[in-house]
Amino acid sequence: MTVIATNAVYQSVIGISLLVLLLTGCVSVPTRTIPAASSTPSQTASISPTDTPNPPHRIGTLSIISPLESKQVPGGGDLRIALYLVDQDDLPVEGAAVQAELWTPGGELFVNLPCIDTLKGRYLSEYVSLPLRGTGGTWHLVGKATWKDGQQAEVEGTFQASTSISEMYQNRHGFWIEPPYIFGLGTGFYNLSETGGLHFEDWLHEDGSGYVILDNYRYVALGVTFAALEVHWRDVEYPTDGEKAIAYAQSLAGAGLHHQDPDTPLTMLTARPVTFQGRSAWQVHGRGSEYYVSKAAAEYPVEWLMFHCPGSDWLWSLVLSTDHEAYMNHLRAVQKTFVCPPINPD
Repeated sequence: MTVIATNAVYQSVIGISLLVLLLTGCVSVPTRTIPAASSTPSQTASISPTDTPNPPHRIGTLSIISPLESKQVPGGGDLRIALYLVDQDDLPVEGAAVQAELWTPGGELFVNLPCIDTLKGRYLSEYVSLPLRGTGGTWHLVGKATWKDGQQAEVEGTFQASTSISEMYQNRHGFWIEPPYIFGLGTGFYNLSETGGLHFEDWLHEDGSGYVILDNYRYVALGVTFAALEVHWRDVEYPTDGEKAIAYAQSLAGAGLHHQDPDTPLTMLTARPVTFQGRSAWQVHGRGSEYYVSKAAAEYPVEWLMFHCPGSDWLWSLVLSTDHEAYMNHLRAVQKTFVCPPINPD
């Protein structure tokens, strides 16, 4: 009976308290469960907090700055890999060991390059030249980084490479020759597009004769500096003497020699018989006058090489020209890479 009386009193107190709360305008009324009458005293409920999962463990991140997936590198062109490394707090990591692997479209490892720390999380490889043959397609780049306490990060990406100019012209005309690109000169491989480039064009006439011009150039304050190589093939007789060789060289200048002032004749022309790749040839030396110069026309050296290819009725000619004497040796080296079309292309 004592327990029942106690509960009755308690309920009366609760009722009065609720009335007071309602009269004072409190909307949210706390509720409480009243235990049934029992000789056992009520116990305080134990409430367990909801378990909060631990945040996932973050690791460092290695990302590709260059080349991006939208990048297209020409076959034979130069490429430099740039990577960016941050730790689990997105802070740049310095002093890491970083490597970059390039994989060909065929799935073969082309090169594994160390990347040097250039500070603030940036890592840069040396320049690497893509091959001239079999370059076209999707290349894969794998970057790997290791730093303090054995932490590691890895990134994978792709970029596109186009068929090289050499391979394109071999497929089109049958001959092979490397492009005359020189580090830092042409934008097609090294610089910004608005400062110059590797200009190339080819012409094929109805009789099958034609020519190709590969012109690597860069604009400078006074005009343009360039290193150009031309390939001509025509149905003409092989020159029988130096005078005819000079006359033929002058006739080629009308189609090629883009940097020649059309109103200024070639000068200091001399010819001599030579041997090129085991066959008789004529070599003609001369001087041209550049017309991309702001004040006075500047002279530049020109060399022609004329020869026959085995099984071909064409007279082939390789023409070298540059406004920078030091580039002429480079052009002569490129000239030696010429390979005649196959005798039986079918």
